[in-house]
Amino acid sequence: MKKLLFLFTVLITAAGFTQNDEAYVDAKVAQKMAELELQQNPEYFFRKDYCDGNIQMFNLPGGKLCTSKSTYYSVYVFWSEDEDVMKLQKFDNCGSFMPISISKKSTLGKLLKDKNALREGEVKPYEGEKIDENAFGNMSVQSCHKEYKFVFGGKPFEKKFKEFDLTNDSKYKNINAEHNNSLELIKMDNIISEMIKNFDENGKFFREN
Repeated sequence: MKKLLFLFTVLITAAGFTQNDEAYVDAKVAQKMAELELQQNPEYFFRKDYCDGNIQMFNLPGGKLCTSKSTYYSVYVFWSEDEDVMKLQKFDNCGSFMPISISKKSTLGKLLKDKNALREGEVKPYEGEKIDENAFGNMSVQSCHKEYKFVFGGKPFEKKFKEFDLTNDSKYKNINAEHNNSLELIKMDNIISEMIKNFDENGKFFREN
């Protein structure tokens, strides 16, 4: 075991090693949001994804290794480029990615038109229809989170929820599941998740650094 640890240490030292935490990701995103504010962009927002304790490692351009520090955070910043195009840029513990163009005629673009529904809809916490000390039974629950910050016409607002709040995976039915999944925010969130999955599977995310 000691030999393996020594070999791993030698490899990461030779290749270069980076380890960044949530503050690093937040700083990158804050810089991007500030740029959009200075440009007086009329419409921009981000989605921040993380699951507590999930650690990931990547090979970076130039041969360096990068790993998340305690938890991996991925943030997707969207902004209006012009009347027909939106842009998406990904940030994570290991840096930033090249922006990707998205048509405003897509389903995502259409959902963004109902800004009041996004602002007013609130995700309610998971609540079982009955109280039971063993409500979670033999479940293995991973605490995964989504955080949004929207800026429309210079007016910001935030939304956050746990993925568990949308499910019925406990022993008793989640009485808030139907309400939560009917929200425009969650409909948009599902579309963004599918979009990100497709971009990822088709190799559309290219690191800038």
